[in-house]
Amino acid sequence: MIALARLYLYDDKRSVLHTVLGFASAFLLVYGLVVFLIYLVYEVREKETPVATVGDVVEFLVGYVVGLEVLFWLALGFYNSP
Repeated sequence: MIALARLYLYDDKRSVLHTVLGFASAFLLVYGLVVFLIYLVYEVREKETPVATVGDVVEFLVGYVVGLEVLFWLALGFYNSP
């Protein structure tokens, strides 16, 4: 299982950019979903194997989830400050 994840996730230099794009789009809140949909359409239209496309989308979602976690952490710190 881990070997398959290493084969399709973070398999090239662009993989880090997918994660950074996901992280940045989390800070756009509602517009981040629009960025995700545009990214998803781009990935589907790209000439790659379906497994590589799913890997790229997972990389984006990893960045998006981490971005949301940071956003929530910042919001909780802002509202709970003394």
